[in-house]
Amino acid sequence: MLNLKKTAVAVLAFGSSAVFAGTMGPVCAPGNVTVPCEATAWDFGVQALYLQPVYDADLAYVADYTTSTGVRTYSDLDPKWGWGFKLEGSYHFSTGNDFDLNWYHYSKKNNQAFAFNTAPGADLTDVAFRFKPQWDAVNFEFGQHVDFGEFKNIRFHGGAQYARIKSSSVYTARSRVTGLVLPGADSQTITYNGFGPRMGADMSYDLGNGFAVYGNAATTILVGTSKFAASSSLVGGSVDLHDVAYASGSRTAIVPELEAKLGATYTYAMASGDLTLDAAYMWLNYFNAQHGVVVSSIGESDFAMNGVFAGLKWVGNVA
Repeated sequence: MLNLKKTAVAVLAFGSSAVFAGTMGPVCAPGNVTVPCEATAWDFGVQALYLQPVYDADLAYVADYTTSTGVRTYSDLDPKWGWGFKLEGSYHFSTGNDFDLNWYHYSKKNNQAFAFNTAPGADLTDVAFRFKPQWDAVNFEFGQHVDFGEFKNIRFHGGAQYARIKSSSVYTARSRVTGLVLPGADSQTITYNGFGPRMGADMSYDLGNGFAVYGNAATTILVGTSKFAASSSLVGGSVDLHDVAYASGSRTAIVPELEAKLGATYTYAMASGDLTLDAAYMWLNYFNAQHGVVVSSIGESDFAMNGVFAGLKWVGNVA
């Protein structure tokens, strides 16, 4: 009998500990993943962009030279900040689906000037460099809005992009003593035109009272034509560009592109729709999208942009 009581006590103790062990810690339930109710709407938006282009690798420097003290100096290509715009229109339908068409445009003239000595003891040379980067991108996207709980939502999208990147420059180096224009690639135009698939995700977190913060990311793979045309002035019967006065080239290039945005929105609900104020910082990079003449040889560079933008979007419901 004593052994039976000991066995019963041991079983109860073990069962009790198992019950407590099974109830330790909070039990979390996953949030619901839903799509919006079926609705039809149009939206139109316009944004002002304030961006700075960035070049790297072989096209990152305007010129290199030796100063009067014998020090090798490189003058970097320094594109200025400039204004652009984005125009957007979308059609919303079904349960969170949309077709979106948007166009980015940027163009900015730049002027750089500097003076140097071509060698120790040589006469001073004045250099004027005029440069104009241009960027256009047209995106066509099919999107699906998904809600992850009450505050988080993501718009997944896929589609296509057409991009055109153009860089035109005029380089003039003139001797202060002789007045002669020195030989070199006096003018050059570099152009890339490409088309390819695009996909990404627009992630948002609602803060309440119409405010939200977001982070967007997208990638594109473009295939197209990268080409350049450069001319050089004749001085004393000798020119740069491998001793020719004109050089050009064209090739088929596959160019990956990455972009990201971090920003915030405020949405004001109206009787006929919603008005959204959007402000953010953006980054984008086209890999090896530019190639052209660099001091008698062929070089290449990424084309990147970064900067801020702000704008308005109106979404009108269709009855």
